Amino acid sequence: MPFSAPQRNLVFRALDEAEDRTAGYYCIPPFRWEQLRYDLLTQVDHGWEPLPDPTFARVRLLQRIHARQPFDFYRIELNDRSILAAAKRENMLRDLYPFLVYILTHEMVHMVRLSSILDSRAETIPHTDESEEERVQDISRRILTGSSSFHPVLERFCS
Repeated sequence: MPFSAPQRNLVFRALDEAEDRTAGYYCIPPFRWEQLRYDLLTQVDHGWEPLPDPTFARVRLLQRIHARQPFDFYRIELNDRSILAAAKRENMLRDLYPFLVYILTHEMVHMVRLSSILDSRAETIPHTDESEEERVQDISRRILTGSSSFHPVLERFCS
C-alpha cells in the first residue's frame, strides 16, 4: 500500500527537517548542501523500484558525471509498504512524522558519507557493509537525540 496524499505531504515535510538536522550536524553551509544533488521517490513516483521487505529505504548513486565540475546524483527511495507496516506494528501511525524524519535522516547521513568517502572509481554504493550501517545508525541517533519526540523511534529502530 502506498502512502496516502497526507502521508506523502508528511514525507516531504520530514525531508526538510532531515536535511536541516543533517546539514547542521555536519556543519554544511547552504551553498555546499545545494551541491549534494538528489531526489526522493515514494512508491507512486515514476522511476521508483521495489525494495525488499522489511527495508525502509535506500540510497542509490544514479550517475557520476566527470566533466570540468564532476558531481554525483543520488536517489532516495522509500518503501511505503514497509514503513507503514512497521509504524502500524509499533503503534506509530498516528504520529508518523518522527519515524519519517529518522528514516530520512539515516538516508541523508548515508548520502553525505558516500559523497565524501566514495572512491571515484566505484560503480556501486557499499550499503550492505554492516560496519558502515552501524556508523550511520550511530550518527543518526546523535543527530536526533535531544528531542523527546524522537526517543520512541530511536529506542525501537536505532539500537
